[in-house]
Amino acid sequence: MSKSKLIKRIKAAAVGAAVTAAALVTPFVMPQMKTKAADYDNYAKLLQYSMYFYDANMCGDKVGENSAVEWRDDCHEGDSVPGGFHDAGDHVKFGLPAGYTASTLGWGYYEFKDSYDSLGQKAHLKTITDYFAKYFKDCTTLSGDTVTKFVYQVGNGDQDHAEWCAPENQGQSSRQIYTTTDGASDIAAEYAAALAVNYINFGNTEDLKYAKALYNFSVKNNKVCNEGTSGFYSTYDYYDDQAWAAGWLYLATKDSTYKNFLNTFMNSSGKGMSGQSGCQWGIYSTMSWNNVSMGAGILQAEITGSASDWAKVKTYLDGHGATSSSYYFENQWGSARYNAAQQLCALVASKYPASGANYYNWAKGQMGMLLGNNPINTCFVTGFSSNSAKYAHHRAASGYSSFDEMGKNVGYSSKGHTLIGALVGGPTSQSFAYNDSIQDYTANEVALDYNAALVGAAAGLYSKYKTGSVDSSIEGIDMKGNSNTDPTSETTEKTTTSTTTATTKNTSTTVSTSTSSQGGTVVKETVVDVNTQLNLNGSNMYEIALNKLIPENAIVNSFTFNLSSSGGSIGSVSYGAYASLVNNNPHGSNQLQNNSSATINGSSGSIVFEISDTYKGYIDRDGTLQFGYWWGNQQTVTLDSITCSYSLPGSESSTSTTTSPKNTSTSVSKSTSQSTSVSTEGEIDYTKLKNGDVNLDGSVSIQDLVSLCKYFSDVNSYALSATAMKNADVTHDGVLGSSDTVLLLKVVSGHLNESVLNE
Repeated sequence: MSKSKLIKRIKAAAVGAAVTAAALVTPFVMPQMKTKAADYDNYAKLLQYSMYFYDANMCGDKVGENSAVEWRDDCHEGDSVPGGFHDAGDHVKFGLPAGYTASTLGWGYYEFKDSYDSLGQKAHLKTITDYFAKYFKDCTTLSGDTVTKFVYQVGNGDQDHAEWCAPENQGQSSRQIYTTTDGASDIAAEYAAALAVNYINFGNTEDLKYAKALYNFSVKNNKVCNEGTSGFYSTYDYYDDQAWAAGWLYLATKDSTYKNFLNTFMNSSGKGMSGQSGCQWGIYSTMSWNNVSMGAGILQAEITGSASDWAKVKTYLDGHGATSSSYYFENQWGSARYNAAQQLCALVASKYPASGANYYNWAKGQMGMLLGNNPINTCFVTGFSSNSAKYAHHRAASGYSSFDEMGKNVGYSSKGHTLIGALVGGPTSQSFAYNDSIQDYTANEVALDYNAALVGAAAGLYSKYKTGSVDSSIEGIDMKGNSNTDPTSETTEKTTTSTTTATTKNTSTTVSTSTSSQGGTVVKETVVDVNTQLNLNGSNMYEIALNKLIPENAIVNSFTFNLSSSGGSIGSVSYGAYASLVNNNPHGSNQLQNNSSATINGSSGSIVFEISDTYKGYIDRDGTLQFGYWWGNQQTVTLDSITCSYSLPGSESSTSTTTSPKNTSTSVSKSTSQSTSVSTEGEIDYTKLKNGDVNLDGSVSIQDLVSLCKYFSDVNSYALSATAMKNADVTHDGVLGSSDTVLLLKVVSGHLNESVLNE
């Protein structure tokens, strides 16, 4: 077992105990459902399951600690650019489908963010898209803001396909690297699109920097590379990819240069690689790795709001299955992926009244067919139902170590695994001809691009119908670390800077503080008057230094944003509000429970973002608070003020620490936040005080983490002495909770130096 896999399993055990003790499991995770065939509208479960395919296809030296699939581990560590994802049931890292996949996954979150957030799937999606983003950036050599070299593929398709084994066992002989200094415009543009939408969704400014550079590289060179891609992912053109990237870059920056490029693509022809590309006469292709014209067209229509722009989208959908009750069948090779992509586009179009579209029932019917409501009673998503396809063409899952072994069988080896959430190729005819065999790559291949639109379509259907529930345990899946409150993810890059594009009407800031009592707890509030206009777009984030809001040692409960507009309704906050904390410390950057409560009445109201119990006591006063707002009916709203609610240790609050050496008993009290107050009512052995030494053996090790986790699992059976409780409070906030577990975990796993326990 690799070191990273061991660390991940330690993390899983520690977080599991802390979550159990502190009741931090996301409230949207339901008990596991019995697998049944009639899950045709279980869109919550489909969104959850469909993302695990990407964990199964992770590549590089960080798989063990990032993949939720328990039977995967680090692989291809000798790649010239480690990381990224295997393309399909093979192990090549093809650039074009990877870029398409990452940008389409980001698109699904951008359009249907509410589904991911309410079902606790945001953190998992972010892990996947950040993993893609890191690989794309690592593939890119910059000189200033200019791309000088670009890796567009790792692995030789012919050599790789001649091998059959798990990726962990594959040698480096087939891991050829393909680079260019003046080509692969299609791939560079897809990477740019993926990085731009990831910036919009999650705010990492490095993503935007690389997105701009890769886009510039693409439009400067305007040519493709055929070496390595020929016979696998040979492209039709690069122009559609550039338009797709331009749309996302416009949404990220509001730079009209990008919008003009997108409009030119949609309103003219005679350009591109063939000299005949563009959508002047309409959209001509289903969304796919080889043509993203439909996605570009939808972005343009969203940006302009023009009925004529939406008409191109609707005309294509109406003419390609969206008015028929029959299974939408585009091509016998991977028909299910085209069906899912058409669903995603139809669902996005249906969101916007200006489109005049309503394809919800159509998409619901098509998804039902993919999930088993069809003449052959077969679900084409692996591991989803009892009637799911079982033998996807996938080396890692199959359990075979050679072609000789695999070639004699239809099914998997006894050493094989259930591949969770993969969309197989599906029916090879509109009448549902299908062969569930590992040998049949036409019907049973799985690939990155197959699942990309499936994830977004599941989110879109859940956003509309709110049906189904997620599972709390899945065979072969490590469920820890895939909720919105996961504090242990090492995948995501820390955002250190961001751009504020709000228009400030009044640059002066007024700060006031008040004190009140709530249930015996002294609660203090700092109110900052900001009087700042915000554009209703996700790329416009208001930012304020936290040291203006938070006094030293404050245990923050919530931030409240008080809003008003000049007239009309502010909009639907269930879709629109987003806030984040940006810190320069090791404790994480996403510490808010978004949209925990919201009140909007007419043209004024407030939005409250509570601090996750996991992070109470961790807020870094040197960080910043960001707030953005989307999709209102007004062009701007005014952020009138920000209120921070907090308590201070020692101020008659539930988080205070009291010491009474006369009483030799140790008591434990539960606070309303479900963490455990450190009540050192017992004899403290001051000779054994050492931060982190929970088992009192004089050192800090994994055994201390185990002792703390046992305590959380059953405080009566595994009680801690007053000295041990004092040592266990490594965050020094007077509260024993998962924040202490996480910090101690990072120390004993080697991610942080032990000295951090004394800070």
